Amino acid sequence: MHLKDTTTGDIMKSLTKLLHEVGGASGLALNLVALTTEDEREEVEKAASFAAQEHPYRLIMAIPRDLDAKEPRIDAEVTVGERLGSAEAIILRLDGPAAAHLSSIVLPMLASDVPVVTWWLLDPVRYGLEQELRSFADRRITYSARANDPVQSLHRRAETYVSGDTDICWTRISLWRSLIASAFDGVTHAVEKITVKADDDDPSAQLMAAWLHTRLGVAPEIVDTPVVRNSEHLPAIASVAFTMAGGETMEVERKADGTTVLRQAGLPKRRQTLQGRTLGQLLAEELRHIDPDTAYRRVLETIRENAGERASA
Repeated sequence: MHLKDTTTGDIMKSLTKLLHEVGGASGLALNLVALTTEDEREEVEKAASFAAQEHPYRLIMAIPRDLDAKEPRIDAEVTVGERLGSAEAIILRLDGPAAAHLSSIVLPMLASDVPVVTWWLLDPVRYGLEQELRSFADRRITYSARANDPVQSLHRRAETYVSGDTDICWTRISLWRSLIASAFDGVTHAVEKITVKADDDDPSAQLMAAWLHTRLGVAPEIVDTPVVRNSEHLPAIASVAFTMAGGETMEVERKADGTTVLRQAGLPKRRQTLQGRTLGQLLAEELRHIDPDTAYRRVLETIRENAGERASA
């Protein structure tokens, strides 16, 4: 159902009508408020449709349009099911002041008594919407790799972190973290040196290095390395190598085909495939955890502390 130059009241009447036609609302797990551009809308819809199979939710997609328009305008599309699967969806295209006051438009549309998650692919600072998105959400998902300056975006997140923040770039390395953690089950000596070969402009590489520093107490060296990836959503990490106090070595290396090889002294090679997951798979993983991610918080604290040490050196 398409609505031109509409109001929040008419949008909600349309949603109520559609829900009545399909037999009423199903049990919703959460509200998902996504901020995106028209160019990214199809990608966001595809990811949201996949994630909704696991997490039924009300999707409110906000697309800032003509920011310089003097008069506020809201054009909307309201759907239940259809191309977005099990999600209830409200797609908003916002002009002028309507885009600047996102929270006042979105709040009346939220399903009651379920958590609110905000998610954005674009950099909300560009639209002056960072505080708007934070003001009403229990959890906030960004994707710092999509920012104009990805590493700067990550550092800004470290400086302004509040409980509930997370990043798709952190989710991208969850399989890497699991593999490395399991490899240390049989390691008895302390780690003396860590080398991360990666694209140092990739926030996931920065997060990996900070996570290793947090867990092992050793600051890794990041060696800037061109990385061939078969998916944007795969972290640009080529290898992580460890040297132990006893002289033993261990390395996790990812090949161009996605095969990851774990080499440990005295043990046969172990191979595992860590292919890049789709954006929908990464979003679904994030939505399994509505509670604050304490590991991510500690990693951002490490990034902030390391940045402060470099600035004072």
